[in-house]
Amino acid sequence: MPTISFTHIEINPSHSEGSGGGRRSYSITEQNPTYAAGSGGGRRVFAETELMPIHSEGAGGGRRVFVLDEISPLLSLPLPEVTTEPATQIGLMEATINGFLEDGGGFVCDCNFEWGLSESYGNTTPRQGKATGEHFQQVLSGLEPDTIYHFRAIASNIFGESSGSDRAFRTANGMASPYFQDPLISLLEEDTL
Repeated sequence: MPTISFTHIEINPSHSEGSGGGRRSYSITEQNPTYAAGSGGGRRVFAETELMPIHSEGAGGGRRVFVLDEISPLLSLPLPEVTTEPATQIGLMEATINGFLEDGGGFVCDCNFEWGLSESYGNTTPRQGKATGEHFQQVLSGLEPDTIYHFRAIASNIFGESSGSDRAFRTANGMASPYFQDPLISLLEEDTL
């Protein structure tokens, strides 16, 4: 846990209730830190130790602990929510990959795709500005026939980036499937003639 220490010195110690006089040391320990812009997150514990305790009414000398609870972070981080949709118009060397921006977190987002021969992808498409509820797509060309390609949708706003799940498609194989007539149908047709 991160700890911050500082020292408080009472310049003109005087007998007053709750003061304790003398020199005091403080340490701040952040418990359960969470990332939120400008907040520091989590619960913080302040421990005050009087280094030179002087008997004084109400001071008690020694160590005192204060707990500061963070009521609510001032700023949350609304990351975008994006869905990878199925590929369409799949041909020998081309395919269209599709995405949908579910929620932009209140911002226009940069949306694009990662794609490649595995879930490591290795290629990205140009970014497109999209708002919540908008679809986006990209035509991939120069692909290899009869090959499996992976892709996923990406969306980013000022707070960060999110990605949809991985999807895959197979390009066409380049050869027309031969036509096979069902032998049972052939026999039935011949029997009825």
